[in-house]
Parts: sequence; C-alpha cells; structure tokens
Amino acid sequence: MADGESLARRLLGGGHGRDQRAPRLRDTARIRRRRAWVAIALLVLGLGCAGFGVVAGRAAPPSPIQLDPDGVTSVPATHFYQSPWVLYGQVDDPRRVPSLTDVGCAPDGDLRLPEQPDDMTQYGSRVIDGVSIAALALLSRSGSQASVRCSDAADYAPLWLMPSSVAEPFTATGIAILGAVLLVVGALVHPATDELPARWRAARGRRDER
Repeated sequence: MADGESLARRLLGGGHGRDQRAPRLRDTARIRRRRAWVAIALLVLGLGCAGFGVVAGRAAPPSPIQLDPDGVTSVPATHFYQSPWVLYGQVDDPRRVPSLTDVGCAPDGDLRLPEQPDDMTQYGSRVIDGVSIAALALLSRSGSQASVRCSDAADYAPLWLMPSSVAEPFTATGIAILGAVLLVVGALVHPATDELPARWRAARGRRDER
C-alpha cells in the first residue's frame, strides 16, 4: 500500500516538486533579509560619515603658533581629520633646509616627528610681519600634551607652527566622500533596488497606454 501511494505521488509530480521548491524559497527570503539588514547598516553608516564630514569640514583650523626660540611652547590638540603641523622659519635656501636637530627644536609629549618628505617646498612659504619664512619640518597631529622644545634657535626665528596646506587622505572631505560611497553601495545592496527596473517598465507601459 505504501509503495502504491509513493508511486502515485511520483506520477502526479506534485509533492516532490513542492518539497524542492520550499527550501529554495526559504533560502531566497533569507538572503533578501540579510541584504536588507546589510543595506540598512551601510546607509546608516554612510549618513553618519557624510554628516560628520560636512560638520567637521566647517570647523575652523587651529591658529598658527609662534614658537619660543629658546624655551618650550605648548601646542593645542588637533583632531584626527585635521592636517598635521608644519614648522616654518628663516632659511637661506628653502630647497635645502637643515634638520630639526640643527635648527635646535624638537617635538615633545603628544607630538612626533614623522619621516620627512624629500621636498619641503611643497608646503610653501609664508610672510609674517614682512619676514619670509619657509617650511623646515613636517610634524604630526598633536595630542592633549603636545609641545615644541627649542634651544638656541634664534638664527631661524621667527619660528611658526602652522597647519599643513597639503591635503591629507583622511580629512573631513575624505570622510564625507566615504559617506557618499557607503550610501550608494547601501542602495545597490538593498533588495528593493532589484525591483526598480520592473517598476520603471510598468510605469512606462502605463504612460504608453494613455
């Protein structure tokens, strides 16, 4: 009797097909839910980055600081999206600047001396009170306990610490661009995006019928 019922189901072909389709439908629904959650996470993160980038881009940069050529000068903290500091001073040839050790200054506390670029002229020169000063050294961003210690650096005075004019890759603008990219990716990942072409074709068909 059992063999007869099994044969009847195979001949009819209904039960076996439903058994195969049901897991496939469940898997498709599960994938769509996962895509929706990933898309929502990307959209929220994108909105956060874009908003933060716009607000941070409107923040005023830190003010230039004149250094004491024979003492310690405190340096205010900068944010991670702001430009690093550049030390400017008087030199005979801006293309051949002395090392920071030869100048007589050194960063202290939450301020570092990174690897120096080959060409310091990319940071330009400045004119302060009629005196032309050129970039001497690139320093890092500063923390809450940052300072510059100078000793016998009067030959290069006036010494000024200014934000770099060369754009860094992870600035407020870069964060805003990252947010825009995340928004686009999130919209593409969302399963509702797959239905847009069909909706556009349906809307175009209704307009043509009118």
